[in-house]
Amino acid sequence: MIPRSKLSSLLQSLIANHWSLATLLCLLPAAASATKLDLSSEINIKASNYQHIMYGSDRNSQAVYCENATLGFVIKDLRLEKTPDSKMDVGVVLRSAGVGAASDTVKVPQFQDGINRLPNTNGTPFVKEAYVKIYRFMRPNITATIGRQTFTLGQGMTLSDDGLGMPGAKIEAQDLLLKRVKAEAFFFRPFKDLRYYKVYGASVYYPSNEGLWHIYHFWEKEDGSGSELLYDTISKTKKFTGLRYFLNYNALDFDGELVLQRGQAKTAGGTIDYAAHAFLIKGDWNQNLGFFGRSRVRLAYGRASGNPSAPAGTDKAFFPTFGRKYDGIERSGFGAIAGATLYDTIKTSSTLNGLPYGVSGLNVINLGADLPYKKLIISADFYRFKASQNISGGSLQIGSETDLKAVYKMGEDLQLNAVYAVFTPLSLYTQTTPVKLVSAAVSARF
Repeated sequence: MIPRSKLSSLLQSLIANHWSLATLLCLLPAAASATKLDLSSEINIKASNYQHIMYGSDRNSQAVYCENATLGFVIKDLRLEKTPDSKMDVGVVLRSAGVGAASDTVKVPQFQDGINRLPNTNGTPFVKEAYVKIYRFMRPNITATIGRQTFTLGQGMTLSDDGLGMPGAKIEAQDLLLKRVKAEAFFFRPFKDLRYYKVYGASVYYPSNEGLWHIYHFWEKEDGSGSELLYDTISKTKKFTGLRYFLNYNALDFDGELVLQRGQAKTAGGTIDYAAHAFLIKGDWNQNLGFFGRSRVRLAYGRASGNPSAPAGTDKAFFPTFGRKYDGIERSGFGAIAGATLYDTIKTSSTLNGLPYGVSGLNVINLGADLPYKKLIISADFYRFKASQNISGGSLQIGSETDLKAVYKMGEDLQLNAVYAVFTPLSLYTQTTPVKLVSAAVSARF
């Protein structure tokens, strides 16, 4: 247990260095009786150089320097005197993001969405998590987490805090109806594009003898005006139902997820029903490969539905609002350059999904391998991207990408990364000049 004097000194130091928050001050009285304080920190420093990234008929080059840091602490096992056998954790995680001396150093449109989603990119800290986690909440098998918290549903296809935390509440129940069955209910109030959303739902986890089953359903509501791929909305409610199966068996890892999107959007001309779907299948195989030792080969295939024509009563384009897609200001997904999900990619136009107007849904194939050599891990990945629908009747071929990555682990908590990637546009685009990326990064944590 950390003495109160040292804990107080630590918090005062954080406040003096502009990490001041009212939440921290609220924690000081409680910290005196804390049984444990967990501190964590992570720093990622990355320099990237993009060449010939495309936006319409333009080709741009951009050097990107990113600093991402988190500092978190959790005061654990605080006794609740008036609630027998119940305890709580109080956690705060602060984050900062920087792109150099000023945010306008990154000018190309491909990174503006990533910049705009963050509270700031000048290195000023902001709250990523601020929560209270209560054990044995009302009943012995129920745990409640209230406040801004990390959250990812399934593989993150439809719902993720995306590194910013989700404000709201989550209730988890273990062995509620049947042994080994875990259930959770959640309600979040995320803020995006100057609008508040309501996200609420529930999920159930069932560990079978072979693997883990996960089924979920949630609603995503926007009461104000907004936009879809091809039309504007007055309000909308999207409903997502997902089924996931995860298996870890000897040298094989399998992860498959299917999602249905339903609901309705109100427009100036009437209503439009959502009728979309997506699925993603991943497989990893681990095996000794002589000179390289324990290596891994992976294969992934995913597909999302799109609109064959302008929506007239039915929208078939799979398009969640809060799926996982970013790492700082850069894309995070399939391909170091494309950063693709099953429904959008790095921007090549001003549309919501970054694809040319009228193109929606993605088919993604990934084949890759990790080959270790002493402290070095060499990775190679090939990606192929194809659209699901194009209302103009034109090409569906988006592009292909090859990534080469080297990771050098200097310890469990420090590693160096280097990436060389080439994205080749295909017949969906009139210009086919390859896009290239060279990046180097250092990651440290404790």
